Amino acid sequence: MGQLTFSEGGNWSPEGLALIFLIVYVLIGRIAKYYAFESNAHIFRTKPVVQVVVMGDIGRSPRMQYHALSLVDAGCQVDFIGYNETSPIARVLTNRMIKIRPMRQAWSVPEGKPKILYLLWAPFKALFVALQLLWIMGGVTQYPDFIFMQNPPSIPTLAIAQLISWTRNAWLIIDWHNFGYSMLAMKFGKDHKVVQFAKWYEQKFGHKAYAHLTVTDKMKAELASWGVKGKLITFRDRPPTHFSRLTIERQHDLLTRLKLEDVIRSQSLNADEFIGSMPAQSTLITQKEDGNLRYREDRIQLIVSSTSWTEDEDFQILLDAVLQYEANALDQPNYPRLLFVITGKGPLKSYYEEKISKLSLKRTRIITAWLEAVDYPLFLGTADLGVSLHKSTSGMDLPMKVVDMYGSGLPVCAVSFDCLDELVHHGVNGMVFKNSSELADEFEELFVKNSSKLQELAKNVQDEYRNQSWENQWKEHLPRLFVD
Repeated sequence: MGQLTFSEGGNWSPEGLALIFLIVYVLIGRIAKYYAFESNAHIFRTKPVVQVVVMGDIGRSPRMQYHALSLVDAGCQVDFIGYNETSPIARVLTNRMIKIRPMRQAWSVPEGKPKILYLLWAPFKALFVALQLLWIMGGVTQYPDFIFMQNPPSIPTLAIAQLISWTRNAWLIIDWHNFGYSMLAMKFGKDHKVVQFAKWYEQKFGHKAYAHLTVTDKMKAELASWGVKGKLITFRDRPPTHFSRLTIERQHDLLTRLKLEDVIRSQSLNADEFIGSMPAQSTLITQKEDGNLRYREDRIQLIVSSTSWTEDEDFQILLDAVLQYEANALDQPNYPRLLFVITGKGPLKSYYEEKISKLSLKRTRIITAWLEAVDYPLFLGTADLGVSLHKSTSGMDLPMKVVDMYGSGLPVCAVSFDCLDELVHHGVNGMVFKNSSELADEFEELFVKNSSKLQELAKNVQDEYRNQSWENQWKEHLPRLFVD
C-alpha cells in the first residue's frame, strides 16, 4: 500500500511504465546532447541555439518577436515555438536564422460559458499542450543551448520548460510578463482553490532559472520575495526603431491607402454626417492642393486604442467617456469630431462591437479595425492621442501598447493601476484616469480647452524616447547572457 510497483500480476503498472519512459527519455537526451556537442561541435554548433517559447499567437507577441530578432543579431539561431495564427512581422518571417515551429491550438471554452466547463476541460487542454511541447522542444528541434520562455501562460509551459532544460542541459531564461495565477483570479477570485494551486505551481516551477527578466521593478521585487534562484533583471519594454512620428506626407499616403472613411460607413449609421466633405486628394486629416499638403482646418482628431479584447480591459469606460463627450458637445461647434480606432483581436471583440453599434453618436465615431504588422506603427505615428484601458491583474506589469505609442511620439491617456507610474507620468508624457468621467474630462482638456497641452505632451514623449529603443536596451543588457 502506497509503494511504487513496476508490475502487477506479470503486467507493467502505469507508474512503472511512466518511470521507465522518463529514465529512457533523460538518458537519450543526455547521451545525444553529449555526442552532438562533444563529437561534432565543429559541425553543429557554429551558433548557440535558443528555443523561444510563446504559448500564444506569435504574431500578437511583439516582445517575444523582438527578443527573437535581437537574439539573431547577437549571433544565435532561434527556434520560435508558439501558435502561428497571425502573421509575424516581416523581419521575423524572412530571417533565415529564425525557424518558426508552429503548435496546434487547443479548443477553448468560449467566453460566457459556465466556469465548471472551463475547470473540467482545463486538464485535457494542458495535456494536449504539454505533449506538443515535449515533442517539439525535446524531439524535432535542435537541442537548445538556451530556452527563453514567456510567462504567462504558466501551465503547463513552466513545468515542461524545466524538464527540457534539465534533460537537454540547457539554460532556462524566464521572461515574466505577468503572473498566470493573477489572471486566473479574475475569473475565479483570488481565494479559489484553482487559483491557489496555480500560484503554488508558478512559484514551484518558476523558482529556478539561469535568469529571470521582469517588465517592472515591482515585479522584480516580488520575485525576490519568492526567493527565486538565478539572475534577476528588470528589462522594460521599449519601442523598436521602426516606431516613429510620421511626416505629413507619410500620414497622407497611409490614410489614402487605409480609407478610414469607408470603414466608418461600413460600421455606423449616418456616417457621411460625421465624415463631412471629402474633396479630391483629401483624407480625414489632410488635404492636397496644387501639389502642397496641409492639415485640414476641419480635420477629425484620431484617437487609437490597441487591445486584445480580454477581461483585464474594461472598454465600457471608453464607451461611457465618449457618451459624456457627446453630451457636452451638443450644440457646441468648438468641440472637434473625434474618431476612435480600436485595433486588435480577442474573445470580447464581438461583445463590444454589438454595444458600439447601438450607440447614437454625432460628434464621435468608434470603429474596430485589424491593422497588419507593417501598418500598425504607421498608424500610431499618425494618430493624435492613444488610450490604454489595460488594468494589470497583478498590479506589476505594464501595457506594451503604451510603449509602442510613446515610440511613435504619441501621448497616452491610461487607466490607473499600481506601478503605472513606472511608465506614465501624469501631465508629463500622458494623462492618468480612474473612471470614465475623468477620461471624458481629459478629452475636453486636450481637444477643447487647452489644445496646446496635447502638443506639450507629444513633445515630452518624443524627447524622452528619442534614444530609448528596444535595440539599444537589448544590446546594453542581454547579449552577455547568450554569447561569451
